[in-house]
Amino acid sequence: MATGKVYILNTAILTGYGRWRFEGPLAVEGAREVLAAGFVSAIGHAGAALFLTRLLGVNVPVNRVTVDLQIGDRAVVLRLKERLPEGAVLNEEQMRNLPFELGLLTREG
Repeated sequence: MATGKVYILNTAILTGYGRWRFEGPLAVEGAREVLAAGFVSAIGHAGAALFLTRLLGVNVPVNRVTVDLQIGDRAVVLRLKERLPEGAVLNEEQMRNLPFELGLLTREG
């Protein structure tokens, strides 16, 4: 059982050198289980935050922060399956229409 912090991110990002595991796709119910004990949102855009709030059934606040995952930390990751145009900021409806997956990123070492 992981004991570190849990985050929610809108991209998989390796915040330091070490061993990482990125698993998926993660079912919505699996994401809810990971987030159930509490999490830190690092979702920086309102459209993505609202989309995730509705998808997961938990409040995902907008929170433009830099995260630094430590060993044992995990993150539920919204992984868009297509690249957005440069500078695109999408609303919740536009987010719903994009192909996506959820993943689980873990810093192991």
